[in-house]
Amino acid sequence: MPEDHALPALSWVPAWAELQERSAEPVGAGFMLDAGTGQDPARREYVAGWPGPGAGDLAGTATHEPDVRLTLLCADAAAARSVGPAGLAVVAERVLLTAPTDSLDAAVELPDNAQVTLAPMATYDAVEVTVFHHPVAKGRIQVRDGVAAVAITELPQGADRQGLERALFAAMAEEAFLHGAGHLHMVVEPDAAPLYEASGWIAAGRLLSFQGTDDDGTAHRGTDGTAGRPNG
Repeated sequence: MPEDHALPALSWVPAWAELQERSAEPVGAGFMLDAGTGQDPARREYVAGWPGPGAGDLAGTATHEPDVRLTLLCADAAAARSVGPAGLAVVAERVLLTAPTDSLDAAVELPDNAQVTLAPMATYDAVEVTVFHHPVAKGRIQVRDGVAAVAITELPQGADRQGLERALFAAMAEEAFLHGAGHLHMVVEPDAAPLYEASGWIAAGRLLSFQGTDDDGTAHRGTDGTAGRPNG
C-alpha cells in the first residue's frame, strides 16, 4: 500500500455498530463490537486499521476464538488479502463511503402525499419516506460524538427508487448537520459502491473481514450455518 494513501480514522465505528443494534468498546487501537441482540455472545467482531499495531494484536485474539470476526479497514484490499493473518480466511469485503452533509441536503421532489419522518429507536433514528402513511423507503442514522453513520435498509424497485433514496439521504444529512457532523459514513457491498460514487460519495477505504478456519481451510461456521455475522 502506498505510504501516502491516508487511512481513515475509526471514529465512525461506534455509530455504525449502533445502526446494527450492537455496542462498540475501545480495545487497544481498535474496537470490539458485541454480537448483538439474539446472537451468540461469542460471535464478537474486532475492527482495526491496517496496517497498524491494532491489527496484529487483534488478529491473535481472533485466531484463537473460532466465532470471532476480525474486520480490517484498509486502503488497499489486495495488499491486505496477500498478508492476511495466519489461520484466518476472508469471509466478507465491503466499502466505506463518505459524503459531506452539504452535498446531500438538497430539496427532493417526492410523490404526492409523501413525507419524510424520523423516529428515535433504542440505538439509532429510523428514517422513513411514507406515502399515505405507508412506508415505502427506510433507512437508519446514528450520530455519536459528532460522527454520523447511515444505512439504507429498504427501497422499492421502479422509477421512484432514486428519488426516494435521495430523500432519505437529505433527511439524514440535515439530522447529522444539526448534531454537528459534517459527513455521513456508510458501509456498502462492493458492487453497490460505484453507483454511489457516481452520485458524489467518496470511497474512503475497504473493510476486509476475516474469521478462523477449520482444518480444510474454510471459515468456521456459526451456530446458524453462516460464516460469522452477516454484513451490517
